[in-house]
Amino acid sequence: MKKISFLIAAVAVMFGCSSKQDGYVIKGKITGTHPALAAGKAILSNNDKNDPISDTVDIVNGKFTFTGKVVSPESYVITIPGMDGRFLVYLENDRYSISCADTTFMQSTDPGLYLEGGKTNSIYRDLNAAEKAMARQTGFDVLLKEYQDPGISPERKAQVYQELVRANEVMSQWNDSLDVRILAENPHSLYALEQIPSKIFDLEADSIKTLIAEYVEDPAFAGNKTLARIQKQVEVLEATAVGAGAPDFTLDTPDGKALAFSDVYKNAKITMIDFWASWCGPCRRANPAIVKAYKAYKNKGFQIIGVSLDNDHDKWVEAIGKDGLTWPQVSDLKGWNSAAAALYGIRYIPQNVFVNAEGKIVGKRVNPDEIEKFVSENLE
Repeated sequence: MKKISFLIAAVAVMFGCSSKQDGYVIKGKITGTHPALAAGKAILSNNDKNDPISDTVDIVNGKFTFTGKVVSPESYVITIPGMDGRFLVYLENDRYSISCADTTFMQSTDPGLYLEGGKTNSIYRDLNAAEKAMARQTGFDVLLKEYQDPGISPERKAQVYQELVRANEVMSQWNDSLDVRILAENPHSLYALEQIPSKIFDLEADSIKTLIAEYVEDPAFAGNKTLARIQKQVEVLEATAVGAGAPDFTLDTPDGKALAFSDVYKNAKITMIDFWASWCGPCRRANPAIVKAYKAYKNKGFQIIGVSLDNDHDKWVEAIGKDGLTWPQVSDLKGWNSAAAALYGIRYIPQNVFVNAEGKIVGKRVNPDEIEKFVSENLE
């Protein structure tokens, strides 16, 4: 495991003002009688399987200290072997402190109110406090506790559920407006960067490039993993844009025979790659429209190849039969780790890509209800 030992410039955000320093310091003090606090270990890690970074220090009488430097603002966690729970730390080259009881640590899964310091961490800390206050104001927390009470009557439970729905709607609207404000106040921060992946599902490469332009130019984010993942997505989207050559792939059919995509599209005028899965409700609901389009144009040059993001072979085959999917189907049964999905930058399903007989991409992300019209126009 690599020890954290790189340097960045601090990120300017509105919350949590502190002086710039050459590295980070995290001082922890956890009280209680848990054996791990007497002479245990504390671990600071990034939980990245592809590039694991970790630092381990001794705990003496409940106290521990991490020091080091990070190349870029990143999310890390502090864990203590033998104890449940963890603290999430948005780690920058700054000063942090943890002060809590062992029971509190074992219940913690976010920065909460027990970890102080760091500019980005302060944003999440303030958000946490604001969300808790809103939950109290709407009565959501009290209602949820009552709803989960085993002794609640069925009639009261139904009533509480409706009250929870209304409270949740108020909280959702409030959270949306708060998120807009926080992003506006901190447009170039780790917080803003970490919101981007959830907002770019339907964006093309140029739009995403605009969103990340400032981060790309900032040396402080040169080694940021979130930024690197977004840039990789941009590369994939550029490689699979309309007009580009469709990346080829070979996967197994349900009976275990290898089938290359290129062997499918070269025998048709228009071929649709249908990314789907048996467990995906929207995919299954879209299948009737796809079946209808296939039946209408399969004898006029239209073909489909289904790429399933399933893990379970039997459920995959069952769904194919139940939904009447008579076109070629392939999968490596790796779920979201599907090789074909990675080639095309698929981050949600159902999703489709249309390819002509020459292997050029001619369309993407066509609504299921518009597939028949799209195929008709492109077969002319």
